[in-house]
Amino acid sequence: MKLISLVKGITIGMMFFAAWACSSDKKDAQKLLEDARVLYRQGEYVQAKKTVDSLKSLYPKSFDQINQSFVLVDSIRQKQNEETINQCDSLIKVYRPVIDSVKKYFIYQRNKEYQETGFYIYKTAYTGEQLTGTTLRAGVDEKDGGIYVESLFIGNHLHDRIKVSAKDGSYVESLPVTGEGLNFRFSNMGKQYEIIKFAGKDDNGVAGFIAAHADQPITVFLSGGNNDSYTLPNNAKTAILKTYELSTLMRQLDSLKTEKEKAEYKIYYIKTKGQNPTTSK
Repeated sequence: MKLISLVKGITIGMMFFAAWACSSDKKDAQKLLEDARVLYRQGEYVQAKKTVDSLKSLYPKSFDQINQSFVLVDSIRQKQNEETINQCDSLIKVYRPVIDSVKKYFIYQRNKEYQETGFYIYKTAYTGEQLTGTTLRAGVDEKDGGIYVESLFIGNHLHDRIKVSAKDGSYVESLPVTGEGLNFRFSNMGKQYEIIKFAGKDDNGVAGFIAAHADQPITVFLSGGNNDSYTLPNNAKTAILKTYELSTLMRQLDSLKTEKEKAEYKIYYIKTKGQNPTTSK
């Protein structure tokens, strides 16, 4: 009998302890939830998220508090995305007039027969469709700010890639361009006339390299058939530098627009998935 009574006593004690522990966990979980709400109201969104994560980790069985924290997290995310939109709008207002002022030094060109979008070409480098000499020129896509480099060559052999080397020995090399695409080739009087376009991954950093080394001599190496090389003229270096700067500005603006669109979609998703972002609970 004494053993039975002892067992019953231990069992009851354990039940009381479990009930006390459960009650204590609930109070502690509620405290963390309230702390997270305070941080949210103070605009400390990152810290508020961390507090919610602590709640879930320390008290995984506090289901009521955890469920309420889901609503709070949605509220936090909505506020963060609203801040992102405001920041993007502010920066977009700064970038647009700067880009417009830079574009004044460029010519807009588009062949409607085969080009869906137009390109901006630095005025001093614009030669239209004429091949006036062996050189490099560049342009910027009006749609996304992507830059391309064109290799203009008058000689007696074909080429499909270029390497640009600076005085200090550093260099980059384009990828080979073998498809016709927008490339232009013809022969006349024993000479080969070519315009080879390197864009996107085919550029492989050529435009950026020239822009970074525009203040020193740059040698252009042509390869793919026979080899040839020449010193890039100063006016070509300047034109590519200015084109690269415009491309950078336009791509930064495009990136801001994309980031804003992502934030707007995230807010839309939060509002339409069946949870009202509020902290009233």
